[in-house]
Amino acid sequence: MDALNRNLKILGIIHRRSRISATQIRDRLERDYGIETTLRTIQRDLVNLETQFPLECDDSRPAGWRWAEHAPAFDIPNMDLVAALAFSLVEKHIAQLLPHSVLKALNPYFRTAENRMKHNKTDLSTWPDKVRVASRTITHISPDVPEVISDTVYTALMENRRFKAEYRKLGNEIKTYEVSPLGMAVVGRLTYLIVTLYEFKNPVLLLLHRIQKAELLEKRITAPDGFDLDAYISKELPFPLGENICLKARFTDSHDIQRLEEAPVSEDQKIHRLDDGRFDLTATLADTFQVRRWLREYGDYVEVLEPEALRKEFAEMADELKKMYGGIPVENTPVISETPGS
Repeated sequence: MDALNRNLKILGIIHRRSRISATQIRDRLERDYGIETTLRTIQRDLVNLETQFPLECDDSRPAGWRWAEHAPAFDIPNMDLVAALAFSLVEKHIAQLLPHSVLKALNPYFRTAENRMKHNKTDLSTWPDKVRVASRTITHISPDVPEVISDTVYTALMENRRFKAEYRKLGNEIKTYEVSPLGMAVVGRLTYLIVTLYEFKNPVLLLLHRIQKAELLEKRITAPDGFDLDAYISKELPFPLGENICLKARFTDSHDIQRLEEAPVSEDQKIHRLDDGRFDLTATLADTFQVRRWLREYGDYVEVLEPEALRKEFAEMADELKKMYGGIPVENTPVISETPGS
């Protein structure tokens, strides 16, 4: 039983992408699990495990061990059908939102799930063929992030270590920072890092794909006292312009109002139907770029009434649009029809 326990722990310690030596495995066993053994025993275990599992040993000195690139995910207990369904749906509908390096790490689980679903022809196993995810927005292509950079950043984040980064700012200026990663947020196809720089304790945002080089450091991170990742993300990532506003907007399309009744934009949202068939919506919202983008999506089907400053912004934007499109005859403008069920 001791040997079985040790071998299971060894399989869990070995990485899929980075190599690990027998000495490092021995040290990890003692540090993480309190298992003391000799280097010769670990080497013998590895040779035996290689005959049973898809492990690879390189020709380095000392030798490095890793899981084979296309090895299925190894886990105990075995993946059940519900878990296989979850991984299958993630791969089909959510994978496009994940960084390439994360997808590569999840790929063995996707393949295990695929095999599990393939060999279990139940009603549940056919579920992925019946579900689709559609988006109302344009689908952007995710920026490419070299694996060596993402691996360094994720390791620093997990181990609370700093990393040295060459960062391309907006405008293409390259700056070198010593970065303390505090958290990460995926917004659409972009991955934001919430970090502090050097010894400063004020968090800032960095975009992962703008990191040109990353070098892992042994120094611990610097974090603000009582830092709350969720609170920071909810406040900063919508790109705030000010405090909360009390929005009042007039809508002309009843379908838009029905959607807003089904999925309100705030807890205090209220909708009032006017005698002429239009609708007034009031809601308390954060004053952000996100709110402006949401309102612009409705085009001339919405009129911003309050606050006055926001109404003025939209009036100025309307003037600019009129100048831009003023020379185009209205009768030549294509009409976009309402789609069924939208």
